[in-house]
Amino acid sequence: MILATHNILRKSIAWALVMALLLACCSSAFATAEAAEPITIKFWNSFTGADGNQLVDLVNRFNQSNMYGITVEMDISSNFSDQLTSALAAGTGPALVLMSNAMRYQFDGYLQDMSDVFEKTGLDQSDFIQSYLDYCKDGDAMYLVPFQIVGFYLFWNKDLFTAAGLDPEKAPATWAEYAEFAAKLTDASKNVYGSGLCYNYAYQLAHVIQRFGGLAVTQQDGKWQANFAGNAGYAKFLTSFKAMLDSGANPLEADTDPMMTAGQIAMTVSGPWITGGLDTAGINYGIALLPQDDAGDMNSVEVLGFGVPTVATEAEKLAAYRFIQWWNTQDAQGSSPALEWATQNGFPAYTYSVQAQESYQSSLKLRITSSANPEAPTDFFVDSRFPDTGSLLMDVLAPMVQSVVFDNTDVNAALEAAQKTADSIVAAFNQ
Repeated sequence: MILATHNILRKSIAWALVMALLLACCSSAFATAEAAEPITIKFWNSFTGADGNQLVDLVNRFNQSNMYGITVEMDISSNFSDQLTSALAAGTGPALVLMSNAMRYQFDGYLQDMSDVFEKTGLDQSDFIQSYLDYCKDGDAMYLVPFQIVGFYLFWNKDLFTAAGLDPEKAPATWAEYAEFAAKLTDASKNVYGSGLCYNYAYQLAHVIQRFGGLAVTQQDGKWQANFAGNAGYAKFLTSFKAMLDSGANPLEADTDPMMTAGQIAMTVSGPWITGGLDTAGINYGIALLPQDDAGDMNSVEVLGFGVPTVATEAEKLAAYRFIQWWNTQDAQGSSPALEWATQNGFPAYTYSVQAQESYQSSLKLRITSSANPEAPTDFFVDSRFPDTGSLLMDVLAPMVQSVVFDNTDVNAALEAAQKTADSIVAAFNQ
């Protein structure tokens, strides 16, 4: 963790020494080379919450300040996926989108290769954490430019740790220790549970179970294969989770985040969004990277990124690149839209330069969420190139866990059943 932080700082210092001159030169060259003709591009995404309001403000700032005559018209919709599908099928749509890497496979063939973005903007590719760029690639083609890194972390209630005689500054270092702590932290008389894992929260469970047994789908000799049956790590997790439920150390609840906010949960696995509720409720909490297990070092995340659909013209694509360039360019004080987004929303940054900024480093939350080994594999639950993460989560993982929890299905039998379903999903991509 310390080594990773040192690497980030070292790279960011080198980056900072050259970036101001490089961007000044590039900006001058671009201003000369590009026509001053105004252009309007459409930008679609699904950020309907408070973060959407921030995105609106930032887009307005770009429209008012950019020197290329670009106007970005943004459309934020909770129906983003269906809206984009219909538009692209009709040969229309936006020049710029925001989507998760998993979603991009839904639009296979409708997104342009963006691997020339660094050449055409002057952004420094070496400033971007390579594992996050790799997440957005298929071979040499890059279909998204990172915008937001979404990971899950371990949160614990320090006051409940103190009450249970545990060190409030020390998170469990292993999943075995997590189970031990959960038993000590549980106090039925006070309606307090040591652990807050949810039986039907597939995204949460996936981040945990892959640390026990690795990825659910991998590629072997050019073929996709599912890895449920006989997976000792998955069996180990299911056995441990069922034991915590049976002992009362973990509630049988579909959503434990509100219980964590209410002080009824001592430990849970969640994303940075939970911190708003914890802060408002005055919970004295800690945050740590998820413990590893038998599957080894990993930094499982989902990468959300900027994409350019194939309906965009070359002029529109270049205008979209200008917005991405602006988003990732620091001003004289070291600030950038990317830095503002990270510090306000609590998601770790994807560039070394943002992570090195004082306002970023002053946030304990961001320092911790950024402390994962940048060289560690970032795949979330399946190989990041597999096109259908959603089906594995909702049609395989969730039913498997629930069969063990509610039907008392033997763990190995549950894994065998999950394998059959997963095989049918995977087979469609091996033809």
